[in-house]
Amino acid sequence: MIKIELTPLKGIDIENVGEVLLGQSRQSVDSLLGKPSEPDSTNSAFYELYELRIDFDEFGKVGYIEFLYGPFPERTELCIYDVNPFTIGAEKLVEILSRQNNGEIDTTEAEFSYAFLNISVGIWRQFTQKDMEESIAELKSTGKYEFNRSSIEDDLDKSRNFWTIGVGVANYYK
Repeated sequence: MIKIELTPLKGIDIENVGEVLLGQSRQSVDSLLGKPSEPDSTNSAFYELYELRIDFDEFGKVGYIEFLYGPFPERTELCIYDVNPFTIGAEKLVEILSRQNNGEIDTTEAEFSYAFLNISVGIWRQFTQKDMEESIAELKSTGKYEFNRSSIEDDLDKSRNFWTIGVGVANYYK
C-alpha cells in the first residue's frame, strides 16, 4: 500500500514520492506524479495509482486534492491527524476533524457530508449506517434479505466510514 499523509491547508505527502502542495503548479505535479491516468480537463486531473483527483485553479495551481476510493482503497493508505480516515469510523472522524477545525462547520448535508471551514477539509458518503440498518430491517420483513445478503453486508461495512476526503486551500469551502 502507498502511504499518504494529508496535511490540511498544506497538501499531501506520498511516501517515497514526495509532497503535492496546495498552490503548486500543474507542471510540478505532473513531474512528481507522472501524466494523469485519464484525459484531463483544464481544471482537474485523476491519478489512478494514487486514487486521487486534483483540482486546479484558474492559474493552474493545486486548489483541492480528493481521495476517491474510500472506504476500501485498493492501493493507498491514508493518514490525517494520525488516523486513517477510512477506518476510524464516521462519527469518530467527524469528532477529530471538528476538534482540529475549532470553528464553523458546514453541516448542510450532515451525516452524508461535512465541510470543515477553518481547515478546508471535506468528507462525503452516499449513505449512513442508520440508512443501511433501516434497509436491512425492511428487507428482512419482506423476505428479501437473504437473497441480497452479500451486497447488503458490503454496503453496511461501507456505511460505517466516509468514502471521500479532500483537502483544499484556505477558504476553499467558504
